[in-house]
Amino acid sequence: MKNKRIRILASGLAALGVFSGFMPSASAALSGSCGMVVSVPHNYVLGTMSGNVSLTTGAFTSNFQFDGAGSVKGVNVLAVIDFNTSTISFNVTNVTIGTPNTYGTSAGSATFTTAAGPLPNSYTITFTPPSSSAMSLNLLPVNSGNTVLVQGTSGSGSALVGVCQAL
Repeated sequence: MKNKRIRILASGLAALGVFSGFMPSASAALSGSCGMVVSVPHNYVLGTMSGNVSLTTGAFTSNFQFDGAGSVKGVNVLAVIDFNTSTISFNVTNVTIGTPNTYGTSAGSATFTTAAGPLPNSYTITFTPPSSSAMSLNLLPVNSGNTVLVQGTSGSGSALVGVCQAL
């Protein structure tokens, strides 16, 4: 009986030894370049809201503040991120608010700095496009580094989400 317990214990320890070496593969370091597409939520449509509930009727009256006619907002971005030179080149599709809305594009490039990201094996790049506010993108390499998941912020209120595929 005692030998059976020792064999079970030994088998368990051997199994633990085999599995203790198992670790998910680490994300690939950022190198080379990737083609990125990210979308920008249409938060300009939501604007800001304030309101009151009438104590008499219980009705909610609200006040939406929309971006005014002529405001230009980014809709999506097509870019190339070059990790070897720490540069990002981009083309932004913009909408100009109006009746009707009109669309156009603007292109540019910027250098970025790289830091550790918010998750293990992730990175954050930070840059300031010409005539714009600072941007920060969190990058998570997956698929052996061939694909990079992207999330981030643009300026004071836009969120970005997308993917960057190795070129």
